[in-house]
Amino acid sequence: MARGDLLKKLFSSFKHEDKEGFYKIANEIIEDERKKNHGILADELRMILFNGNSTYKHALSTIKPSVPKDADKDVSLIEVVYPDKYFEDLVLSQEKKEVLESIVREFRNWDILVSNGVFPSRKILFYGPPGCGKTITAHAVACELGIPLLYVRFDAVVSSFLGETASNIRKVFDYAKNDNWVIFFDEFDAIGRSRDDLSEHGEIKRVVNTFLQQLDNFKGRSLIIAATNFERSLDYALWRRFDEILNFELPPSEEKLKLCALSIKRFKGPVQVFEQYLGEMENFSHSDIDKMCQTIMKQCILDGRRMFTKNDVEFAVRKQSAIVAMRKTSY
Repeated sequence: MARGDLLKKLFSSFKHEDKEGFYKIANEIIEDERKKNHGILADELRMILFNGNSTYKHALSTIKPSVPKDADKDVSLIEVVYPDKYFEDLVLSQEKKEVLESIVREFRNWDILVSNGVFPSRKILFYGPPGCGKTITAHAVACELGIPLLYVRFDAVVSSFLGETASNIRKVFDYAKNDNWVIFFDEFDAIGRSRDDLSEHGEIKRVVNTFLQQLDNFKGRSLIIAATNFERSLDYALWRRFDEILNFELPPSEEKLKLCALSIKRFKGPVQVFEQYLGEMENFSHSDIDKMCQTIMKQCILDGRRMFTKNDVEFAVRKQSAIVAMRKTSY
């Protein structure tokens, strides 16, 4: 459709208060700019519409092709997520933040880099213990870029039928070609296991080979993030495919205190008291600290208070410490 016709339709939908129609046409204009190699402008326009706008998200969902499904289980292989957390909402080490900001900057300037013969970093691996921020960081990357997150559901992708898992992987990549995403492969070790593992049957070799082929041949304008808690089980060939590799470890004491302050910021109270419990919190992950602060806030809410006390903190720390101890013995 000609540019003038698109603008007429845009103004008409605005006049008639057709919000869904307005956003669909706005998306057509954005895609038109992208086809003209105006990638930066297209990304900026989309970010303006995308962030925090539920109507735009709904409008986009109605014009996308239907999501791929597993043929046997008839369940969706992916879930489209619209994150709402930025880097400023997370507690990240300065080194990690600089790498992530560099990835975002390169992606935003995709056309400039490609026109000069280089590609932005677009295949990223996050690894480390559970609950240390891998998933929420992937969400924040998508939010910073103003594009949806394509969450790959491995409970659906991995099939008991011979050859079906490899087929599902192809379906995911075929769907991803339709738009710009942060494609998030959580629990990546489910399909990236080493082909040299003698305990695995021949199917895993087919799956890993398929993933490697799809990864190498994927030409979509998207950022691929894979996350795993078991990096040692990954196939060696996969490590070489990633442009950036980030290790997510248990937070050091300084980060723990920042996480406590950030998580409890809606309530008043002696934030400095958390420092007294750093010893008990030694093995706490980011997720553990969040759950601990949730316990504190729930106590305050149920008591009708807006201020937490040292007793609240002590109770929450001991409760979460018991959970961490049980978790360690179960591994």
